[in-house]
Amino acid sequence: MTVAVLTYHAFNISGNEYHNNDHVALESDLRVFLDNGFEVVSLDKAVEARQLCDVDQRLVALTFDDGPSLDVEDFVHPSCGPQKSFYNVMQQFDRRTGRTTVASAFVIASPHARTEMDRVDLGGRDWWHDRWWRSATDSGRILIENHSWDHNHPSLKETAHKNNESGRFDNIDNLAECDAEVRQASDYIARTAGRRPRYLAYPWGQSSTYIRSEYLPRQGQSIGLHAAFGAQGRCLAPDDDRWNLPRLVCGAHWRSPDELLSLLEAA
Repeated sequence: MTVAVLTYHAFNISGNEYHNNDHVALESDLRVFLDNGFEVVSLDKAVEARQLCDVDQRLVALTFDDGPSLDVEDFVHPSCGPQKSFYNVMQQFDRRTGRTTVASAFVIASPHARTEMDRVDLGGRDWWHDRWWRSATDSGRILIENHSWDHNHPSLKETAHKNNESGRFDNIDNLAECDAEVRQASDYIARTAGRRPRYLAYPWGQSSTYIRSEYLPRQGQSIGLHAAFGAQGRCLAPDDDRWNLPRLVCGAHWRSPDELLSLLEAA
């Protein structure tokens, strides 16, 4: 059985080759999946399938993190030139193969945080807006999911953390902070995208014992969440904790098609 959740970051561009450009990597990986008998499925189907223990399953789900407009809009990178969005990579693949590829985008919800990070980290390019969420949701091709309110991101002067200790997410460890980062994010995404998130991805894959073992088991259903993901670098297993399911991250866990295939086949 192989059921894997794969993660790509649209901002991961430092060249135009597989190992330094997640857009190039995704385009290549879709061909790899096709050539090696892997089916690209929704996150819902992947999470459900992990418990079926079907030895013939060869499934991958695609996820995109942070929520820039580069997920769906082609753009010109300041040093690497024109780039195809993840959405258009998927569309071109589907036109060639007659398939329908779906993915999930884990977005940072706070409009203030995204505006500030766009200014600080991207030079104010307006690449972190949420105007694309509704159309992506309506298309059924990219579903908007929860990547926290503000990522507790170090580029922000103030975050939801009680002591403003940013740059990590395993210190979000009490009810007020979890509500601010998770419930508030889901509420905003539901209003803006028109669909309530079913999944949470912890920033940097980090989570506290409190959020995994107390907050989400008690509050997750009322928030609308079905499961949460870390970044453990392996495929899904039937006995995984649904509030800390593993993902494989492009660039961190694999940097070539052969490395990705090795990870998938090892499962």
